Amino acid sequence: MKKAVLFSLFLSVIGIAAHAQDCGTGFLGTKTLYKIGKMRYTPAPAGYQPVFINHVGRHGARHLTKDVSTTFTYGFLLKADSAGQLTEKGRQLKKMVLNLQKVEKGNTKSISAEGRTELKFIGERMFNGNANVFAKQPKITVDITKEIRTKQSADAFLVGLKDNLRDSVSIAEATDDVNLRFYDESPAYSSYEKDGDWQKYKAIIAKAEHVDEINAAITKRLFTDELLKTLNPKSEEKIINDIWGFATIVYSLHDEIIQVGLKAEDLNFTSLYTCDELKALGRADAAEDFLVKGPGVKPNGLQVIIAAPLLANFITTTDEFIKTGNYNARLRFAHAETISPFAALLGIVTADKVAADINKFDTNWQAAKVIPLSSNIQWIFYKKKGTAGYRVKILLNEQEAHITGLKTGFPYYKWSDVRKLYVAKLAKLHYKLGDDAVAFLKAVK
Repeated sequence: MKKAVLFSLFLSVIGIAAHAQDCGTGFLGTKTLYKIGKMRYTPAPAGYQPVFINHVGRHGARHLTKDVSTTFTYGFLLKADSAGQLTEKGRQLKKMVLNLQKVEKGNTKSISAEGRTELKFIGERMFNGNANVFAKQPKITVDITKEIRTKQSADAFLVGLKDNLRDSVSIAEATDDVNLRFYDESPAYSSYEKDGDWQKYKAIIAKAEHVDEINAAITKRLFTDELLKTLNPKSEEKIINDIWGFATIVYSLHDEIIQVGLKAEDLNFTSLYTCDELKALGRADAAEDFLVKGPGVKPNGLQVIIAAPLLANFITTTDEFIKTGNYNARLRFAHAETISPFAALLGIVTADKVAADINKFDTNWQAAKVIPLSSNIQWIFYKKKGTAGYRVKILLNEQEAHITGLKTGFPYYKWSDVRKLYVAKLAKLHYKLGDDAVAFLKAVK
């Protein structure tokens, strides 16, 4: 009898452990916190020193972009609870949503403490690895977008960078939505994003990952059968999307959760899912990013072409430095929708591969590695005294990047080779240096 009881208790403990297991963070995709591995840089060619940096980065880890109380799910949960139509899991969800509202109240659209830390350390590493660029009286330009989180990200980055700079540093700041939010300037892209054929490819992944069944299973855990009978597909989709947004944002809010007197388990939205469900939904989410922001299934897709103005801007500002030496660094702070297409257009090997078979889209492209929070692309230019040419090392998330189309020179490519490759690429897209960016984006199909 005792053995039977002990065995039953053992099974119970195993069940609890399985339910409470750590599913990791592989499902977070673009909400993945910025982490770098071991930084093992190839030594520069003898005599070469860094002299100029051209950079664009995504904003840091952030809060939600809209108030919790304005979401469909917030109001729906309150009404369902009043009607007694929430299950135990549903009541847990309601409590977590109310907790999240405490954390997020007044913070929406801003970066979090985690985001400030991410950017500060990137700024520090930029200086430590390229002190020669910032010697004497450096001049720096900082371009941001209309969103406050890019301004906050720039400020956090500069805290890390300026801690090491002399007071004589000159910083010029401007807003540049055309080059950094190019996707907003293209009517064709807006149509593609809303009704493009990418949706049929995402549907293939959704079917393979049994997303509809997962969504149905989750709502069944939350609501009574009585309510489920009245829940239409659009409402169900809104609820599932809101919960996913809540679940993935919490990882960016560690300090803010503690500040309001809560613990991580008070906002454990992932407890509503199994690990397999998180993995499946994360893959479906990443597939959408791949199709809408990444290389997609066709070479030179619209979602990549629209980054042409930013590439042209990088080339012309580099040309200006070589000609005048006016600025030592050009820093830009933008969004995932900026970084991913730009990385694809540049031909960064881990970010540019289209998927002939959508089921294999993540073989060569992973959102967490291409566009995590605070993701960035750096062109670092090197010069040797007494020589005419420049070398350039391109980094994706501070890692040396191979460039498709450049067979020799990695990672210190000859600037003349890089420039030739990219000017030719722009020409194929019918975009020339000096062309009006807005006109191009409005005309591109």
